[in-house]
Amino acid sequence: MTSGLALQMAKELLEEAKVDLESAKSHLREKRYHKVIFEAQQCVEKIMRAALSREGLTQIYEHDISGLFASEVISRAKATEAEDLREAFRRTIWLFEHYALSRYPIIRGKRIRTPRKEYKEGDALQALQDPEYALGVIEPYLRKSTLS
Repeated sequence: MTSGLALQMAKELLEEAKVDLESAKSHLREKRYHKVIFEAQQCVEKIMRAALSREGLTQIYEHDISGLFASEVISRAKATEAEDLREAFRRTIWLFEHYALSRYPIIRGKRIRTPRKEYKEGDALQALQDPEYALGVIEPYLRKSTLS
């Protein structure tokens, strides 16, 4: 059985994820596409952390928690929920690759690649759709059993 503290953590993470998604939308309006990508990744990370917290896993120190989400949430979900959770995972996994890429300039092939120049509007639009989908799947999953 998951502790009350872990369930409260899940609720707080869910609310923080919603704030990140709103922030991403604000960045889209201002054409800061790299910031949209980062905030979208943060949203997904937090909603996955919320689901992990529901399973009692609250002390996770890495940013790419997608593997833990797959092994500890999807694999434990009821068959009726697992496919939607798998689809949320599939649609958002790419964002974890952009945790650092959307924030820091890097040197590649004798040139500096800066996030604000690398991402385009299409990238940002996709980065908003996928977390919205995941939120639409994971929030009811959390609320149904723990956050009412």
